[in-house]
Amino acid sequence: MKKRMLCLVLALCALLLTACQQKEVFDTLPPESRVTEAPAEAQGQDLFGETVVGSTDYDDGTYDPSSEEGGDWEEVPESQGDEPTQAPVIQSENAGATPVIIDPIDKPTPTPLPTLSFSYVTYEAPSLHMTFEGPSGWRVDDSQSDTYTLINPDPSMDYAATLTVRAVPVNKQYNKSELTREVKGMLDTLSGSGELTGFSPSNTAERTFLGSTGVYANYKAVVKATGAEIAGRLIVVCVDRTLYSLHVSYPRGYTEFYVANVYDKFRHSVKMN
Repeated sequence: MKKRMLCLVLALCALLLTACQQKEVFDTLPPESRVTEAPAEAQGQDLFGETVVGSTDYDDGTYDPSSEEGGDWEEVPESQGDEPTQAPVIQSENAGATPVIIDPIDKPTPTPLPTLSFSYVTYEAPSLHMTFEGPSGWRVDDSQSDTYTLINPDPSMDYAATLTVRAVPVNKQYNKSELTREVKGMLDTLSGSGELTGFSPSNTAERTFLGSTGVYANYKAVVKATGAEIAGRLIVVCVDRTLYSLHVSYPRGYTEFYVANVYDKFRHSVKMN
């Protein structure tokens, strides 16, 4: 009996030893392949953000240039070099505080300018084949055959306002870019005359003059000899191969008055003979 038990124990031990020596086998499966599909592009996608905008045609024959005439203080964009002076600000020492604009209490009050008024008469410029209305009593200078000038003789003004109109034949009809070049040339002549300082011209703009589209500009400056602050407006147009220019200069403080009562008065009253 003992021998049988011993044999059974030995048999069990042999089985256990055999089982420990066997290696455990696992099925090894290859990892699944994951394919990421690129998103499909939307149909008609605009990669550059371009948007087609329908154009508007303002030159379809329905626009009447005369609609801009009358009561027309013309706005001309100022040049970049003529930016308005910004008011000074004071920064609070406390973080996040709002800047406060300083307005000195002792800021001088500008002296009101005397009121001006003009009566008008008709001036004839036969060498230019035109007539126009201008302030009565102004002195005429027609010593040059292509130029007609009116000069304000008022001795109370620190600068004598002038109106100068000129007509010069040219060999072709000037386009907008050529008219712009003429205006800029006139501005350069004024700036380089040596008589003015602080010369500041505006950009150019278009305006109806003598029944055609002209190009004009404004400027401001200081007369070196007297220190008088002045301003002016000039416009150029080409009609039937003749280059016409109008230049009105005046004391700067009376800009709106002279534009409305001398410059515009000429534009609306001039007649070609």
